[in-house]
Amino acid sequence: MPAAADAPAAADIVGRALDRAARQRESALARHFEFVTAGTVESLDAAGNVTRTETNRRRNYPLEGHFYSELVGRDGRSLDADDARDERKRKAAFVREARRHAARGERYDPNEMHVDFDRELMDRYRTTLAGTDVVRGESCWVIRFEPRDGSLPENRRIDKALNRSTGFLWITRNDYRVARVTFEMQRPFRWLWGIAGTLRRATGRFDLQWIGSDLWMLTDSRVEFDVGVLFGMKSIRRRIRSEWVRPGGQPAVDAEAGLH
Repeated sequence: MPAAADAPAAADIVGRALDRAARQRESALARHFEFVTAGTVESLDAAGNVTRTETNRRRNYPLEGHFYSELVGRDGRSLDADDARDERKRKAAFVREARRHAARGERYDPNEMHVDFDRELMDRYRTTLAGTDVVRGESCWVIRFEPRDGSLPENRRIDKALNRSTGFLWITRNDYRVARVTFEMQRPFRWLWGIAGTLRRATGRFDLQWIGSDLWMLTDSRVEFDVGVLFGMKSIRRRIRSEWVRPGGQPAVDAEAGLH
C-alpha cells in the first residue's frame, strides 16, 4: 500500500534503523550472546533441480570483539578428526588476525562475504519510500534501495555484487527495526574467488525476528547465485539457507508459516 502523506523521508527512516542496529550489535557482543545456526547448501542443475544437498551446524558467539561462526557439525554428524583440526586452526588464525588489527586500530573483516547493515553499506545506495506493508503482524515502512551514480567502494570481493544490487528493506514503524531485506543483482561481473568466472545472477532474502524480550536477530536467510565458468560452458548454481536454532535444537520459527 502507498505511504501516508505525512510519512518521514526514506533517509530519516534508514538512519534511525542504522542507529538501532548498531546499538543492538553492541548489546549482543557485550552480553556474550550465543546462538546456533543450521545451514543447507543445495547444488542446482541448469533447470533448477537439486543435484546435491549439504548441511552444517554452526555455533556463533563473540570472540575478540566480533561474532565468530564455528563449524560444529556437518551432514547431521559431529566433525571428524580432520575437520575438527581444521576448525581449530581457523579459529586460532581468526584470533591472531583480530588481535593484529586491533593493535593497529584497523577494522577487521574476517569474512569478506559477510555484510553488516551499517552506514558503510547504505551510503552506496539511494533510498526511496515505496510504501507500507505488514510482516508477521508488524506494520513496516518499505524502503527501496538502488546504487548511487558514480564511483562506489570496491574494497572487498562482495562489493562488486553490492554495487550492482537493488532491493527493499522492511523497517518497523513503531521502533525502526529491520524486519526483512530482499535484494537482486542487476548486472553480471567477472568473479575471481577460488575460480575465474562470471557471477551472472544473485538474489536473497533475510528475515529478522525477536528472540527475546530485548534482542532480535537474523533468523532465516536465503541466497541463490549462478556463476558461469570455463567461458560460460559450465554453470555453478547454489541455493544457501541458514536458520537460527533454539537451544535444544528446535527452529525459532516455522520456516514457511513464519514468512509473510
